[in-house]
Amino acid sequence: MNKYSKYVNTKELKKERKSKGLSIVDMAKLMGFNSKVTYYNIEVGITEPKISHINKISEILGKAPKNFFNFKVQQN
Repeated sequence: MNKYSKYVNTKELKKERKSKGLSIVDMAKLMGFNSKVTYYNIEVGITEPKISHINKISEILGKAPKNFFNFKVQQN
């Protein structure tokens, strides 16, 4: 288990990406990353995604962030 995989539903993210016919390279390009490793590290839970990345991934895949990410927002 990778450090951030408890926050990323890695199986669902990979499944949805593949169902859209997108590769890791495709996702990296759509995200505006210079390297496919940046996206890959998010998908497998190695890197904690930024809020902007969460929103962009959800936009690309056409599903709400809660389908792929398990973050809780603290309310005051």
